[in-house]
Amino acid sequence: MRRQKFWWTFLTGALVCTIYGAFTLIYHFRHSDKLSIHSLVLLIIGGAALIFFVVLYVISYFQNKKNKPAPVVEPNQEEPKVEEEPVKVEKKEETKPISTPKKKKYSDEVVYERRQSYSIYDSNTVYVKKVGYGPILRVCGSQILDMRTNTYYSIDGRMVKLNGSGPVFEISGDKIRAAFGSYLYEISGSNINKVYGGYFASISGNYIQLYDLSEKYELSNSLSKNQILAVVALLFGRY
Repeated sequence: MRRQKFWWTFLTGALVCTIYGAFTLIYHFRHSDKLSIHSLVLLIIGGAALIFFVVLYVISYFQNKKNKPAPVVEPNQEEPKVEEEPVKVEKKEETKPISTPKKKKYSDEVVYERRQSYSIYDSNTVYVKKVGYGPILRVCGSQILDMRTNTYYSIDGRMVKLNGSGPVFEISGDKIRAAFGSYLYEISGSNINKVYGGYFASISGNYIQLYDLSEKYELSNSLSKNQILAVVALLFGRY
């Protein structure tokens, strides 16, 4: 609030100086044919202050627009509500026994399946977010979801497989290559290199960034070496 009040006071002062300086300058020039130094100084100060204010406002507007976070849709936000349902069902069963045991067994089975699916997505889930855009990959153990195309992949030993299709990448030590094809990327310390192209990106902390700073990705948690290689291959593809 104090900062906003300061800038509004600054703008008001600049407008007053500009208007008063221009008015008195024109007034003295018309009546005495002389240039009023005092009025000219006020006009210059007021005009410079207005230009300074407009430049700062434009810079602030574009920075806020650029840094505005993209809306993140967490697919499992509503899952905790599922746990309330079995509690209510169990209370009803204790106070009001149901005469049809078949329905009772069916409801218990549904509750069990929901609990199991919730625990899968809630445990050790890591999101790969493109800075300024939002999450594009979700890594949960050996399962990877490409949220851009809603495609699922799985890490099975050395192979990265497209669910329902077959292998797409093969991991070999610190390198990953196209399945039954040429090598693509390798991890060397904090560097991510193209095997046949040299330095390509870096990984520092929970960030992956291209060498030319054109793209930057944030990891919500740490990943294993095989997970990182699979993520890099899915992010940057083949070349």
